[in-house]
Amino acid sequence: MRIGIDCRRILDPKHNEAAGVGYYTYYLIKNLLELDKTNQYFLFLYNTRIKLDEFKQNNVHIVYFPGLENLGKIPFFYRHIFVPHILKLYRLDIYHNPAYIIPLFYFGKSVITVHDLAYYKNPSWFPDHQFFNTRILTPFSVYKAKKIIAVSESTKKDLIKYFKVKKEKIEVILEGVDDYCNLTVDESKIEEKFKISSPYFLALGTLEPRKNLVRLIEAFNKFLLDNPGSDFKLVLAGKKGWKYEPIFEAIKDLNLGDKVIWVGYVHLPEKIFLLSHSYALVFPSLYEGFGLPILEAMNMGVSVVTSNVSSIPEIVIDNAVLIEPDDVESIKDGLNKIYRDADLRQKLIERGRGIARHFTWEKSAQKTLQLFESLK
Repeated sequence: MRIGIDCRRILDPKHNEAAGVGYYTYYLIKNLLELDKTNQYFLFLYNTRIKLDEFKQNNVHIVYFPGLENLGKIPFFYRHIFVPHILKLYRLDIYHNPAYIIPLFYFGKSVITVHDLAYYKNPSWFPDHQFFNTRILTPFSVYKAKKIIAVSESTKKDLIKYFKVKKEKIEVILEGVDDYCNLTVDESKIEEKFKISSPYFLALGTLEPRKNLVRLIEAFNKFLLDNPGSDFKLVLAGKKGWKYEPIFEAIKDLNLGDKVIWVGYVHLPEKIFLLSHSYALVFPSLYEGFGLPILEAMNMGVSVVTSNVSSIPEIVIDNAVLIEPDDVESIKDGLNKIYRDADLRQKLIERGRGIARHFTWEKSAQKTLQLFESLK
């Protein structure tokens, strides 16, 4: 088979850039190529800076779409008319886009991965002017794809709910969790950069409304009032996304400038350092298609306080303190619970550690390859 994979949003191996879909694409391809030496893979890229040298082998062809070096935003004509023409030249049996979208004028056999449908749950969580993507491109891609990979049962249910997709068309293939336990990290350099003293709660993720950080900050303020003797801090790790201004307004209004610390985007070694030294990961998201940071924390032996919504309960089962994300009191109670009940925290640490063995990228790649081969 000739399998094409859209890699435009892949993690940059040298710079640890991208998140979410980027990590998914990188680890899926890495494990597909370790498993499969027979099928021909065509990895399509826009950015010539990303070389993907580690993926070079006899059955791999790295293809850069031409003429993009001096372009800023990629034009509609290029993405939806020229790109399909290029794809057709490679006589693909299957074209897989790990990021939802199929070009409008591509008519070959295709597979998409849907990570979440948060926009359809609540459009106010996202930037304005999303009409074309959400009302045309995504529905078109969902209906046109031969098969859809959903990263959780929750996402499968949302596909059926919002797009009336037949359940037989959807394959649930869980993401993997990379095991960072054996990764060497230069802690002294990172410690010098952040200068954060323990104990602290850690919140990981892009600063955007869906991550529910304003309520977390309000709950943390109540936690401090409940526990006046504690010297806890709240560390926010993630780049500024959209509609993030209320987060910093809440910090200012509650006079928490010395208690809530924003460290910006963190690279992988920095994320590992912050997780491993945290008292708990606090992840009060309003909606998740999978919830990878939760599993990363649990696998590293970090206790977790997180939401009881969307895919999260099916991922954590009973290995975390679950809270109502739209209730500040519930979030505060979760923080108190993990702080005051040392036995519970230790049980969660012990139960979560090593969970990565149940969520491997090898399993994800095996099931994805089986899906490709079922479409011959």
